[in-house]
Amino acid sequence: MSRMKETDYTFAVARIRANEARLIGASELSSLASAPGYTECARRLREKGYEIEGTDYNAALEKRLREMWALIGEILPDPAQFNSILIRNDFHNLKVCLKALVTGKSPEGLYAAPCVYAPEEIRACVYARDNANLPPELQHADRSAYRILSKTGFAQLADTVIDRAALEHAIEMAKTADHPVMLRLAQTEAALTGIKVLYRCIRTGKAKSFMERAVCANDFYDKADIIAAADSGMEAFLDHVRRTDFAAGADALTESTAAYEKYADDRRLALLSAGKSETFGISALVGYYFAVRAEVLDLRILLSGKLNGLPDDTIRERMRMLYV
Repeated sequence: MSRMKETDYTFAVARIRANEARLIGASELSSLASAPGYTECARRLREKGYEIEGTDYNAALEKRLREMWALIGEILPDPAQFNSILIRNDFHNLKVCLKALVTGKSPEGLYAAPCVYAPEEIRACVYARDNANLPPELQHADRSAYRILSKTGFAQLADTVIDRAALEHAIEMAKTADHPVMLRLAQTEAALTGIKVLYRCIRTGKAKSFMERAVCANDFYDKADIIAAADSGMEAFLDHVRRTDFAAGADALTESTAAYEKYADDRRLALLSAGKSETFGISALVGYYFAVRAEVLDLRILLSGKLNGLPDDTIRERMRMLYV
């Protein structure tokens, strides 16, 4: 991966700043939440450029995501600088292909994008059991997960092996990228995911050995200590989380897993929002990437809620923080 200078991003940042004007702000989103029904909400969004037709809003939202990535791909000086963010989609695609192989079902329509490697290339190697020609980052996870699936059928453990490998490789790629924001983001993702995984392990009675295979080490807390707390039960685990930098996450978990997911999304975006005033560097591009994703997620929550007649207050409670 080539070493980039912060000033190499000057043109790209200027393009991003121009496109940020299209982002929906918090006050505008609140106004949309107050719109009298789905039809009016969709009409207002069409004025913002979302090509929503009838009650099918998914196509318009997916198009917005594709446009966002097309812009970033066009202006990013070195596409490899985004690999630490995208690689998790490649591991997702590996998971999809392995499950399709062992179940005989098609993986079509289940791939995640954007990604570092072409999903069909991953599929070809997985189906042929050609591990040596898989991307190097995926090879160990592929061997381990396939062995688990073919010998035990324990799909949850196979998923766990792949998910942990995705986080580990994201951290290593972020170190290579030489952009502090990438490493902070990768480490934060590992920490947030670890807490969520351990919470679920406690709820489902998983053994300590499973927890050790599931959690990715990170800079925010000691892996052995937090697993020991989780092995002691929910109360000990939540008390331990409250002594970390993710105390608010423990409070969210006591409410619901959905509340924790919202907390995690807001935590990621808050990290990126701190760098949105930077003139140079990759932070603006990373922020815009996650800003559009957050906007699309909020609009999905909003439109689904309106379509199903949910109260406005309920819709607002489920929405994430926005970048602008």
